[in-house]
This record gives sequence, C-alpha cells and structure tokens, in this order.
Amino acid sequence: MDFKKRLMIITVVSISGLAGLTVTPYHSSAAPLTEGSHSERMSSLTEKESDAEEQIGLIAEMIKETENEADKLVMKLEHTTDELEDIRTEIETVSATVTKRESKLQAQARAVQVAGQSSNILRFLMESESLSDVLGRIDVVSTLVSANQNLITIQLEDMETIQLRERDLLEKQEEQFLLAAQLENSKMTLEEQMAVKESLIASIALERSELTEERESLLAQQQERQRISEEMQSARTEAESTSSITVSSESEEENSVSLSSSESQTQTSGVVSVAHGLTGSPYSFSGTSPVGFDCSGYTQFVFQRSGRSIPRTAAAQFGASIRLTQSEARPGDLIFFNQSGSIDHVGIYLGGGRFIGSQTSTGVAVASFTSGYWSNYVAGFGRP
Repeated sequence: MDFKKRLMIITVVSISGLAGLTVTPYHSSAAPLTEGSHSERMSSLTEKESDAEEQIGLIAEMIKETENEADKLVMKLEHTTDELEDIRTEIETVSATVTKRESKLQAQARAVQVAGQSSNILRFLMESESLSDVLGRIDVVSTLVSANQNLITIQLEDMETIQLRERDLLEKQEEQFLLAAQLENSKMTLEEQMAVKESLIASIALERSELTEERESLLAQQQERQRISEEMQSARTEAESTSSITVSSESEEENSVSLSSSESQTQTSGVVSVAHGLTGSPYSFSGTSPVGFDCSGYTQFVFQRSGRSIPRTAAAQFGASIRLTQSEARPGDLIFFNQSGSIDHVGIYLGGGRFIGSQTSTGVAVASFTSGYWSNYVAGFGRP
C-alpha cells in the first residue's frame, strides 16, 4: 500500500477511535454486593476487561506499525540528505571547471592582442591559395577561439540541470519533514487511546477490588491513570489551538546569559551543557536514550539529567510549560514548533536565533529558527 495512504488510514483510525473513548470514573459509593449479584458483576467486569485488553492489543499493533513507517521515513530522509550532499559536491566541481575554462578563454583572447600574434594569424590567412582555402582557414581560427566558449555553455547548462535536481530534492526533503510530523501526531493520538483503555482497566480492577484488601492502592492507581489521560488530552487540545508565530532575528550574544539569579544560571548552564554533550546522537522514532532520540525524548532526557522532570511528548511538554515571548526566553528554555496543525516538535533554546534538538534529518544538532526550514513553524517558547 502507498505510504501516504497508510499514514492517512492510521491517522483516521486513531482519531476516530479516540473520539469514541470515554472512561467512567470510579465512585466509592457503589451499591453493596449481594450473593445474587456477585457472580453477575464479576462476569460483566471480566468481559469489559477482556474487551479493553483486546483493544489495547490492537492499539499497540497500530503504534508498532506507525513506528515501522517512521523508521522507513528516517531512512528515506537520510538517503535524500546524502543525495543533496552529492549534488552540491557536483555543483562545486562543475563551477570550478567552468571558472578554469573561462580563465583560459580570456588568456587566449589576450594572446591575440599581443604583438606578433595578430600578424601570425594574418600571415596564416594570407598564405591561402584560393578563396575556399581562405574561408577554410578563417573557420579554423574561429573554431579555435570559440571551442572553449561552447564547452562553457554546455557546462552552464549542466549546472542548471543539477541545480534543478537540488531544488527538487529540497522540496522532497521538506515533504518528508511534514510526513514525519504527521506520524508523530498519529503516534501521540494512539498513545492517548492506550492511556484511556489502561485507565478503564484500572477502573475495572478497582471495582473488583471491593472484595479485596487492595482497594486503596488500586484507587490511587486508577486516579493516577485518569489524571495522565486527562492531562494528555488537555495537552493535545491546547497544542492543536496553537499556531505558528513570527520570530525576530537574534545576534550570537543576545539572550545568552542574562538570568535573574545564580541558581537560575546554574540550572540553565546545566541544561545547555547536557544538551550539547549529546550532539551527534542519531534520530530514532520513539527514542529516549543516546542510542537514538526523537525530539521530545531528547528534551526529556536532557532535563532528567539536569535534575528536572518534564512530560514525555512535545504537546505535553508544551502544556506543562510557562509561556514565554521570544525576548523572555533564555538558553535552556524550550522552543516549540507546529508543522502539521498542532505542536509536533520541540527543542532546547540556545539564544542567538539557534536551538538544539533531535531532528529527523540530522539527529541531535544545532539549527536556526530565524532562517531556513524551522523559521516557518515556530509556535512559541516555554519554561518547564
């Protein structure tokens, strides 16, 4: 099946599935059990639990399929990046050759003007024995002078063709970036469904625990899963209402170290230091370790290493952050991007118009958000 069609199916199924999911919170004032209702209630709970576990299995399969598609897309992005590097090398080679031939042509033109050279050419023409011989010799001289010029013209045409290929590859790369963002959104939706179903199972277990001594612990577990589910859905709602903003250019020094306290400076330098220490780590869909990071897995790992805890997904990190303007942002804060209609990428702000993050095309690397691709998708800044 075509990749884009598969992505569309995953997205539609996941969104439509989420729309129909609800969790009924546990109520401690449930009616007491009787001997006659005990068996019936237990049977009903078992059936509900079985259905929920079956749906969790299906959701897990869809998440796995989404991750597989993302892995394939990362390979395509790497291939596109390699092609772009080859094209740019070819452009440099052709440009150097054209420059050399232009210099040679100019040298030949100057040589014709040097004393003795023009007389040699004239003598060559005067030694002609007939009109046809004169015409032939003129053609020889003309051919010698114009040969390099014709070759340069051909090379310039070749360069134009190569540059067109480069533009096509850049368009292809941008399309792949957007597909990666859509996959990230699809996976986040599926994980929300998983959280809802796990919350339902916890609720069922809690109801069953009325007959056991585990009620208190199961109640806390169900409430925690309910809270996580509500936070994820709230974060998605907020992320989907956030659009791209216009960013201004910054100098290398701007917003670099002007923090309000030594404690803030220590925290900031710690985050930035850990972030730079992971430079070069590869991109991996759903990755959360130096073996391979996705964007939010990288930021979460950096903050954990710096002694701070933040949520797992880009949308959840956005929802848990204090909103900042660009002028308020300081190195070590978060910068968020919206490529596909909601928050789908996050990095660590460095100042000077730069951020560091795990991008599908580069892995962990520094990039600009005031020029180039990312400048079109900045959604805002936040401080966890």
